[in-house]
Amino acid sequence: MKELFDKSISRRNFLRAFVAGMATTTIDWYKIEALASTIEPKSEYPVIVIGAGIGGLTAGTYLARNGFPVTVIEQHDVPGGYVTSFDRAGGAFHFEVSPHYTVGVAQYLEDCGIKDKIELVKLPEFLRVVTPDFDLIFPQQNPKEIVSILSEKFPHEAEGIRGFMGHLTNLLQELRKPIDPKTIPSTHPIMWSTSNQTTAQLLDKYFKDEKLKAVIAAFGPGLGLPPSRYPNLFYSAGTAAYIFLGKETVKPHPQNLSDAFMHAIESHGGRVILKTEVESILTKDGAVIGVRTTDGKTHTARAVISNASAPATFEKMLSPGVVPDNYMSKLRTYRPSFSSFKVWLGLNGELRGKIKGYHISVLDDYDTEASSKASLAAQASKANFVIFIYDNLYPGYSKPGKSSVSLIMPSGYDPWKRFETDYFTGRKEAYHKEKKRITQILIDRAEARVIPGLRSMIEVMDAATPLTNVRYTKNHEGAIVGYENSMDNSGMNRIKNRTPIKGLYLAGHWGDPGGGFVSVMRSGRNTFNILMEDWAKKT
Repeated sequence: MKELFDKSISRRNFLRAFVAGMATTTIDWYKIEALASTIEPKSEYPVIVIGAGIGGLTAGTYLARNGFPVTVIEQHDVPGGYVTSFDRAGGAFHFEVSPHYTVGVAQYLEDCGIKDKIELVKLPEFLRVVTPDFDLIFPQQNPKEIVSILSEKFPHEAEGIRGFMGHLTNLLQELRKPIDPKTIPSTHPIMWSTSNQTTAQLLDKYFKDEKLKAVIAAFGPGLGLPPSRYPNLFYSAGTAAYIFLGKETVKPHPQNLSDAFMHAIESHGGRVILKTEVESILTKDGAVIGVRTTDGKTHTARAVISNASAPATFEKMLSPGVVPDNYMSKLRTYRPSFSSFKVWLGLNGELRGKIKGYHISVLDDYDTEASSKASLAAQASKANFVIFIYDNLYPGYSKPGKSSVSLIMPSGYDPWKRFETDYFTGRKEAYHKEKKRITQILIDRAEARVIPGLRSMIEVMDAATPLTNVRYTKNHEGAIVGYENSMDNSGMNRIKNRTPIKGLYLAGHWGDPGGGFVSVMRSGRNTFNILMEDWAKKT
């Protein structure tokens, strides 16, 4: 059990795990395929993947492309988990659930044989940040211009701004280097010296101005956590990738990526079963033997990869006594990530060319800790939120004369627990009242800060709460990125994708390396590698 959960680790081992999880090196397909080819006959190694989120689809695609019988079982009627899209008003408006941008996915698409099926487009800008004092638009892949913009607004912080950008530059170079645990202090000095630091400590090192710190914090993939609880290495690595490599997304819609993975699995002999929920994972003598679905069917398997939430996997799908007590005790110390409150708006006017920015971060308060607490409490009047204007991504996103917009606020789950029982039994009057209240607050704030006249243009409006997330994804507490990547829940402390139940593995944001679009692809790939290693040892 020590290798599955171990907080008594050295900084050297943490960095080794971090690089393994964060590096975007090319996969040695010859080595992987050679390993997979030793496992024969393939027909005796069937795999069930629970859930068609991107982590599960990635693992399933690697398996299918290497000839293994794989069946992906998904409870929703479309694949993708959070990487899904939907239409409203007869197709007049198209909305994204998520993700709204990513970086570094091209290698995974190539490895999975779907690169030619997917068009990736760069965002028109890196980020627009709107605060009470500033309205700043930062360009893509132009760190020099970002330094110039920030230095003009914060001249007293010019030296720190240059130092911060230099830090990101050097870290990105370190991430591209091979790592030897014996020489980390000399070959990767930035990673070595900052591995136990929070993002807040990083910001304090370079800046004194609290307003500037809040703007810089918005650059990174905080995933709802305040700088005081988010690991510096994860923030810095993500921010460096965004700035230097450039944010991108799938054109026309991220749903196309989910569909491409599903078709890749099916074209290589695998199956994707939709609208079917796995009820239980079947075991015998401590090893998995298959799954049973809610329709009473049994699917046998040599291995099961769970892309479902870890709490559901270990506490609901497995029989009592199967999971070791110490493993469950440790698992219960992990916290689910923030959930989200989302508003989708279909407008009867065109915003392209009138309102600047695709990804717009709105900060009404420079106190990132206070904003995080407001998000936890679902206080829509105080929490920072994000606006996505889809039509600024590329021409023709919406139909002529129309625009599609979303407003997204991180939200805790606790404020929604009081509606939980009624929500799932169809009594939603109080729930709808609260949802409408928060929706109107976010619309008012978006209209006041970014889109004048927004309310008068609304033709279609929809919204989703943490309970909506639970309904459609079954994610525990509506978590948007599985377990949170806090200081005590990342790197070597992260739950591993190989579990103590023989033949049961995880893939996706509840496992290793954690949440984020490219991270769950990496998780699916890594789980495939682990499974091949385990099976190869026995052949």
